[in-house]
Formats: sequence, structure tokens, C-alpha cells
Amino acid sequence: MGCVHTSQGLELDYVGVIVGPDLVVRGGKVVCDPGKRSTQDQSIRGYKRLLAENPVEMKARLDTIIKNTYRTLMTRAQKGCYVFCTDPETNQYFKDRLGSLMEEQPSPDATTPALPNHPFKIVSPHLVRPYVNAVPVFDVKIAAGAFSDEQSVEDRQWVELPDHIRIQPGHFVARVVGESMNRQIPNGTWCLFRANPAGSRQGKIVLVEHRGISDPEMGGRYTVKRYFSEKIGENLDSWRHSRIVLRPDSTNTEYSPIELTSEQSDELRVLGVFLGTLS
Repeated sequence: MGCVHTSQGLELDYVGVIVGPDLVVRGGKVVCDPGKRSTQDQSIRGYKRLLAENPVEMKARLDTIIKNTYRTLMTRAQKGCYVFCTDPETNQYFKDRLGSLMEEQPSPDATTPALPNHPFKIVSPHLVRPYVNAVPVFDVKIAAGAFSDEQSVEDRQWVELPDHIRIQPGHFVARVVGESMNRQIPNGTWCLFRANPAGSRQGKIVLVEHRGISDPEMGGRYTVKRYFSEKIGENLDSWRHSRIVLRPDSTNTEYSPIELTSEQSDELRVLGVFLGTLS
């Protein structure tokens, strides 16, 4: 349980928001009342004096503060938000608004059109047959230049593949951003990968995650490079990496390989092997 000050910056799966008496709806209009806020709220401290000095400007400022409070709380979740209003009229207003928005959604009986710059069609959840007629597309911009900024990976939608591609379990789509692999993958290209690849990865283009340099609970860091490794046999039945090199393949000679020592290689995870671009 928390407030706007303790939840800023958090990303939850689901969040429940209680809209208090400081924001109500009367006759279809949102009315903000700073007098109904907690007396401990420092964001509106001294508002009565400021209202007396400049009522028009201060009222607009107070409205913005109160509305932004609930906007912040309602956008903390990635999957869903539950809302309850303590005022009955306001509660009904939210229900009516959400109901009208749901009626405006496209019919789930057909494949929705492709999003801008997507070379594929998004399949309606009601029609998805995983790895039969669709594969997941991951909402993550993989940095092809170096390990990307911390970000979470979630399969947002399922998509069709071109007819000439035979869908197989483990296929997924993700976008590669950067110029370090531009001989093979142009910047911003959507690519097809195969997850959990078996066998040797030597010389293959791979999508890798390096969790040792970010919080595993918050997401990973990703890059696409050509994979090379050197191994040392510890005995007849086991071996370990002595070094892993992730090499760029770019017309820009300024890109350098990423080299990982034996200790660092334990933090590397190969998420998929590159199969081709989608255009």
C-alpha cells in the first residue's frame, strides 16, 4: 500500500487505485477539491494563502497536481489497473467511460492490421494458436551496438509470419536497433529468432542477455552480435569458457567486439539465434 510519492518510478504487474474525495465528477465534469486532500500532503502546502494571492493561477495549478496524482498512480502497472472511487457518482462515471471505450474496440473476429513499421499482422488473442498460426513479438528494442539500457521483456502480442516461413516452436520476433550489424541487419529491422537454440553457436548471429550488469528483477540488457567462444577442458567430461567474443558486422569500423572473460561469461545468456529479417 502506498501513495503517489512512494510509487513513482515503480513498474508493477497490476495496481489498485482508490480515488478519494479530492477528485469527484459532478454533471460529467471533473471537480478537484484540495481541501479534501490529506493534511500531510506537502505538494499543496500553503495553498490557501496562495489562492488568496492569485486565485486563477493557483486553482489551475491545484487541479493539475490532483489530476497528475491519479494519472501517476494509474500508470504504474504494465498489465492492468483496478479503480475504485469513494464517491458513487464518480465511480459510475468511470464505469460508463470504460464501457464506452470497450464498445469502440475493433472486433476480435478478425486479424487486426499491422502497426506502423511492422512487416506483419497482429493476431487477435481470440484467434491465436501458439506456434501454429502465430509467434510472439517481444516489445523490446534490442541494441545492436552494445548492451542496451535496462528494460523488461514481455511478449505483448502474437503475429503472423510470411507464408514462406514454416512456423516452429521457439520462433519469436524482435526488433534490432543499431548499426553494428548493418551488413546483416539494417538499423530498426524486425527479425525472426529461434529461442533456446541447441548445438554449437560458434560463428552464428545471436541475441544475448547479460544480466550481470543489471538487476535481474527489473529486466536485462541485450545485444545482437556474431558469437565466438574459446573453451578449456577441465577433465574428460567437462569444460568451461575461457573467453567469449561478440563481434559486430558493420560497415562502420568504429564498432569494437565485446569480450567477456571466463568469469563474465557465466553472466551471459543466449536467448535466440538469428534466422532472418522480416520485410
